[in-house]
Amino acid sequence: MNFWQSTAGGAWSLDAFALTHVEDIHEVLRWVNEHAHGRRFEVFAEMHQEPEGPFQTPRKSGLVRLLGSDPNTGEPIAFGVMVQD
Repeated sequence: MNFWQSTAGGAWSLDAFALTHVEDIHEVLRWVNEHAHGRRFEVFAEMHQEPEGPFQTPRKSGLVRLLGSDPNTGEPIAFGVMVQD
């Protein structure tokens, strides 16, 4: 589950969470509503159950997005142009 918030510079700040021991999507959405504070969000389901581990250890299961979108995916823009003489 990801929360996204736009920064003053136009970049997106990410807060990522792995929710465990939830019964269903309704419980997840209640949690999102309590913690979103106006931020955009994405909700994912893991393809395979993984044991809980330390925060620094990346999770390896594939994800399926159930709701939301990544604000970083969009139309590419050119921010530099190569000029040849």
